[in-house]
Amino acid sequence: MLGFMRKHSRSSFIKIIFWMIIVVFVFWGVGVMVAGGDKVNVAATVDGEPISVQTYARAHERMQQIYRELYKENLSPQLLAQMNLGQRALDDLVTEMLLKREAGRLGLQVTDDEVREAILDIPAFRDGARFDRTRYLNTLRASRLTPTEFEESQREALLVNKLEGLLTDGITVSDQEVKDLYALENEKVDITFVKVPFAPFKDGVTVGDGEVAEYYEKNKERFRKPETVRIQYVTYAPEHFAEKVPVEEPSIKDYYEAHVSDYEQPERLHLQHILFLVPPGSDDAAKNAIKDKAAAVLASARTGDKAAFTELAKKNSEDAMSVENGGDLGVVARGQLEAPLEDAAFTLNVGEVSDLVESSRGYHIIRLDEKVPGGPKPFEDVREEIVKELRARGAEDAARSALAADLEKARAGTSLEDLAAAHGLEATLSKPVSRGQIIPGVKGPTMINTALVLEPGAVDQVMDAEPPFYLFKVNEKVASTIPPLDDVRTGIVEALTREKTKEAARVAAEALLEATRKAGGVAALAAEAQAKGYAVDTTGPFSRSEAIPKLAPAPIRDEVFALSTVNPLGAKPFIAPDAAIVLALKERIPADESGLTDEKKQALRDQTAARKRQEVLESYRNELRERAEITVNPDVMARTS
Repeated sequence: MLGFMRKHSRSSFIKIIFWMIIVVFVFWGVGVMVAGGDKVNVAATVDGEPISVQTYARAHERMQQIYRELYKENLSPQLLAQMNLGQRALDDLVTEMLLKREAGRLGLQVTDDEVREAILDIPAFRDGARFDRTRYLNTLRASRLTPTEFEESQREALLVNKLEGLLTDGITVSDQEVKDLYALENEKVDITFVKVPFAPFKDGVTVGDGEVAEYYEKNKERFRKPETVRIQYVTYAPEHFAEKVPVEEPSIKDYYEAHVSDYEQPERLHLQHILFLVPPGSDDAAKNAIKDKAAAVLASARTGDKAAFTELAKKNSEDAMSVENGGDLGVVARGQLEAPLEDAAFTLNVGEVSDLVESSRGYHIIRLDEKVPGGPKPFEDVREEIVKELRARGAEDAARSALAADLEKARAGTSLEDLAAAHGLEATLSKPVSRGQIIPGVKGPTMINTALVLEPGAVDQVMDAEPPFYLFKVNEKVASTIPPLDDVRTGIVEALTREKTKEAARVAAEALLEATRKAGGVAALAAEAQAKGYAVDTTGPFSRSEAIPKLAPAPIRDEVFALSTVNPLGAKPFIAPDAAIVLALKERIPADESGLTDEKKQALRDQTAARKRQEVLESYRNELRERAEITVNPDVMARTS
C-alpha cells in the first residue's frame, strides 16, 4: 500500500481519498523549537523565496495525520520513519511554490466564479444536492480557517490545476497502446518450482569464536543502542482551563452579532399526518381499497380543527412512530421528508389539510399546524453555545499563558510537581525513549526530538499550533553506546548460523539448477529434484496483477514473467524466508482477446492516459526543480526526521 501511495500521491484518486481528511487538518501546524526556545524561521528557500518553518511544520503534521487516519494502529514509529514524511512534505511545498510561480509567469488566472463553483462542488459542504452554508462554516471553524483563507487555498489549487491541464490536455492514447496494455495485464504464466529448504542444512553448520569476533568488528554499528532520554512533563490541555475562563455578557452579544449568519435557519413547518400503509407487493385492487379508506378519512379531516385531526390520527394512522402523539411530526425543514411529502407540505397554509399524498410507504394526509419563519436563531437560544465557544477559545489562550508563565518559573528552579499541582495537574515521568519512539498520550515527536538535543536538567516547552501543550524537563540522558561482544554473542551466533544455513541451501539449489541444465533443461527438473529428495510443485496460472500462488509474497514477478520457451529456467535460485527456490516456466498463456470489450478498452485508455499525464507532470516538475536554486535548513529537517 505504501508503494502505491508514493507512486500515485498526486493522482486524482488519492486526492479524492484524502479530501475528507485534509479538509479537517488543513492549516494545522506544529512549532519547531531549538534549545532555549528560539524559533527557526526558514525551512527552505526557492530562488531566495522562503518557506517558513510554520508552513513546513503544518504540511508535515498534515501528512502525518493523513497516514495516521489511513493506517490507524498499524502505523508504527518505524514505519513512520521509513516514510520520510518530513522530506516529502518539504518536496511538495517546493513543487507547489514552483508550479504557482510558473502559472503566474504564463499569465494564468482563476476567477472568483471559478473558486465559488469549486467550493460549491465539494462533497464535504453539501447536504444532498444542495450546498449547505452552515456545514461549510462549521467545517472551516473546526479547522481554524476563515472563509477567506480557505477560498485562497482553493484559488491556488485551481491555478495549479490549470497549469497541469495546459500541459496534459493534448495527451492521446492509440488503439495499439490499449491492446498492448491489455495483453500485458492479462497474459498468464504457470511456474514449476522446487524448494530446497534451509532446515536440513542447519545441523551441519558450525560457528567459531574467530568468526563471531570478526562479525562483531565488521557490524558494530548494527548493535548500537540509540541515545535515550527520560522526560518529566506536564500536559496543558485547554479543556482543563475552560471553566476558569471568564466570559462577559457584552462579549457574548458581540460574538453573536459578528457571527449571526452562522445561526441562520431555513423556514420550517410543524406538521401532523395520518399514514395509511400500503404493504410491499400490493396489487392495484388492494392499493385502491386503501386509497378509498384514506379518502374517507380525508373528508373528515378537512371539516375539523387541530383537535379533531389529532383524534383521527390516533384512530387511523399506521405510523407507529407518531400515532400516539396524534400524528405529530414535529418541526421539519426542507430535505427531511420524501420529495412528494415535502412538495405538498410546503404549499399549505397554516391550518390547511393536503390532498392524499403517495409516498414509498403509502398514502398520507398532512396538516400544517405552524410555519416557523427562516432567519437567525434568537440570541437566547444560542447563548450557551456561544459561551462554550468563547470559553474554548479562551481556554486555549489560558493554557498557553499558563505554560509560558510556568516555563519561566521552572527555569528559575520551581519543580514541575509544584507547578502542576498549582493547576490541579500532574507531572509525569516517561520511560527512557529514543528518536522515533512515542510517549503514550503525548502528541507528535517534538518533545522527544527537542529533549534529545538538550542537556540533563534543561527545561523547555512544546507549544504547537494545536493543543495540548507541554512543559517538560530532561531528567536523564543515556548516550548512544555499542554493547560489548559478550552481550551480543548469542545473537551473532544465531545470525551467522542463519547465514551459513541459507548459503548451504543456495549452493545446493545452484547445483540442482546446473544439473538440470546439463540434463536437458526443464524436462529434466523433476527427475533431478526427486533424485536429491526435493519436492516439485507448480503455481498454477496467474497474471501480473495477481499474487503468485504458493510463493507469495515473493518479489519475483519480473523474473517469472521474463522466463520464455528459449530461456525457461531461472538464472539463479530465489531465496525465500525458508528455502532456496529453483524456478522454471511450465506454460505461458496469452491474453484472451475476447475479454477486450469496448468498456474494457475505455478503462485501459483512461488508465494509460492517466499514466502518461502523470509522467508528463512529473517530468515538468523535475525540470522546474532542476532550474531552481533550492536550499534546505538542515537543522529543521533533523528535528522532524
